[in-house]
This record gives sequence, C-alpha cells and structure tokens, in this order.
Amino acid sequence: MEIINWGGAVIAVVGSMTTLAAIWIRARWRAQAEKARGDSLIAIAESLPTGGRLRDQRADGSCVTLTVPGGRRG
Repeated sequence: MEIINWGGAVIAVVGSMTTLAAIWIRARWRAQAEKARGDSLIAIAESLPTGGRLRDQRADGSCVTLTVPGGRRG
C-alpha cells in the first residue's frame, strides 16, 4: 500500500492553477490592450485626409504605416 503525500499534491495543483490563472490574466490584458490600440488606429486612420499618412511604431521596433491614396490615377 502506497502512502500518498496529499500536502505535496495539493501544493502542486494549487501552484499549477495559479500559474495558469496568471497566464490567462496576462493574455486577456494584452488582448484588451491590442483592441484599444487597434480602435485608436482605426479612428485616426478614418480622420486622415486624402494623401495623409499614419505610422505607428511599437516598443518592440515593429511598425505599421498607412497611406491614404490621393485622387485617381489614370
């Protein structure tokens, strides 16, 4: 008959659940921040005049550039 160390099992389960909860909270926070940033960029882009340009650079060095075309070519 095996002796089960319930204290260690409980600590392992609680530790795993805490880690999982922390990852979920961070992912949710990041998704909300990205949505807010996207909404801001959309609002700014919609207000750009013809021929206007928007460049958004992130802290990680990546950037998005949007240029509103000016007039028709032909």
